[in-house]
Amino acid sequence: MNTPNFTPNFTKMFDPTQFQQSMQQATQQWQQMLTMPNLMATNPTNMTASMETMKQVGSLWAETMSKCSEAQMQYCQSSMEDCIGAMKELSSAKGMEDYLQKQTQLTQKAAEKAQTTAQQLSSQLQKTQTQCTDLISQAVMQGMSWNKTTTSSK
Repeated sequence: MNTPNFTPNFTKMFDPTQFQQSMQQATQQWQQMLTMPNLMATNPTNMTASMETMKQVGSLWAETMSKCSEAQMQYCQSSMEDCIGAMKELSSAKGMEDYLQKQTQLTQKAAEKAQTTAQQLSSQLQKTQTQCTDLISQAVMQGMSWNKTTTSSK
């Protein structure tokens, strides 16, 4: 199995002329390393495990996207309700200074709410990314373990 060849000069990784080629090469190397088609072809158990892992990864992402979409819709709905409340509150202002003070408070409240929602969504996505990475790592390690026992017994 080939190991990925990484450039020791990291500045070359960000060279716009080399970036696309480097990314394609790295992606191909990772695909070769992760898929291990020869192991799958010779071991139906390993293929089943790989398919199960990909199914779990897909389910995790589907569930996460559903939760995130629901949270975004709730945020939109509550933001519209907040907007209506803000318009009522602003219309009751007793002069320009009161209006600007209320507007500042409402803007701050809206910004805090947006930041909290964004942090929750980011946290959920990061959690799912970690879970998926762990699942894939376990599958790769099981494949490597199977390969090690198979090649050492020959």
